[in-house]
Amino acid sequence: MVGQYKGVQARILKNNPRAFFTPCAAHNLNLVLQNSAKVSTRAVTFFGFVERIYNFFTASTQRWNVLKTHCDLYSVKKWSETRWESRLSSVKALRFQFKQIINALDDIIDITDEPIAKSEAQSLYNEVGSFEFIISLIIWYDILSEVNIVSKQLQDPKMQIGISVSMLKGLITFLEKYREYGFQKAENLAKELAVSIDIEPVFKIKRHRKKKRNFDYEGSDAISVDPKELFRTEFFILVLDSTIVSIINRFDQLQTYNNNFGFLFNFGKLKNMPDDEIRKCCQDFQIALTDVIGGEENKDIEAIDLFQEILIVREIVEENLTALQTLSLLKKTNGSFPNTEIALRILLTIPVTSAGAERSFSKLKIIKNYLRNSLSQYKLTNLALIAIENDIADLINMDDFIDSFAAQKARKKQF
Repeated sequence: MVGQYKGVQARILKNNPRAFFTPCAAHNLNLVLQNSAKVSTRAVTFFGFVERIYNFFTASTQRWNVLKTHCDLYSVKKWSETRWESRLSSVKALRFQFKQIINALDDIIDITDEPIAKSEAQSLYNEVGSFEFIISLIIWYDILSEVNIVSKQLQDPKMQIGISVSMLKGLITFLEKYREYGFQKAENLAKELAVSIDIEPVFKIKRHRKKKRNFDYEGSDAISVDPKELFRTEFFILVLDSTIVSIINRFDQLQTYNNNFGFLFNFGKLKNMPDDEIRKCCQDFQIALTDVIGGEENKDIEAIDLFQEILIVREIVEENLTALQTLSLLKKTNGSFPNTEIALRILLTIPVTSAGAERSFSKLKIIKNYLRNSLSQYKLTNLALIAIENDIADLINMDDFIDSFAAQKARKKQF
């Protein structure tokens, strides 16, 4: 759909070069997490162990009952590639119940008679009960919890571009600060947790595999012998750098919108902006909304007229009004500010997220189940509409529809 040569984006831009393509911000943020979880071998194995814990306890009712006797705060969960909050939920259950889960594994090792289950429990106990896993757990929870806050806000249908850009900048600032000071903080928390469950808070020395070299003149790479520094560079720094760079690259389009439309986010603040700066913003905005087809220039606004209108609008608009409230106010002026209205309509129709539309696809497996296998497209569309707009459907009195339907289908005639 987003292909720049044959996708929907390319087809729309071919008919209207001034159209704006905006990928779903919430979905992009989820892709950032997916990519960050794959850049390091330690990160991949970490989420592998998290999933193994879930699979181990849910594979048997006896093991699940043992887990429930120890963990009463959260339930272990399976993370998913497509569900945006699943990684945080799965990590959160371990982060605040780590001691209880270790005790549950210890109990299963003692009481189970199954060789495979005992071996699996012992393997998980040894791997999960390591200091590297504990500090990885704390680091991932800190990162995922902050990202999840921004992700939930980006899924709001009323989210505006200016606010989304500010939130993403705040997230990048947090990640940059966490890169500098977060490792020491996570290490201190991990040491406290490790000591509480009698785990030695030290990094294990990793054996490095020597690669065969075909030529003598190849220089050997300097390898850090400090396991702590090795863990910091191969996991902590690598994951955070990948996350920061990915956010900056994936949300470059939103930053472009902020540069073009930024002066329209709040008209009240334009009162303190110099006129020359406003004129320059209007000229740049006209260039962004102009294209040339067959030697003919097509544009949506006139920069000079927009500048003159803004000088008046900024005086009649209160400082705390949003772009949507400003547009509603200008509609009452009987078209006195046409360029300003066009600019605000373009700004407000650029979507920040399409999370609501993507969620509607998950309704299909609920509506079209094995009992409705032969459902026609007409009925499927109507049922999906009712399911998606359930807030409106709940206000409708279904008894009236049932009586009307029964009256039309009744075979008995009244004489």
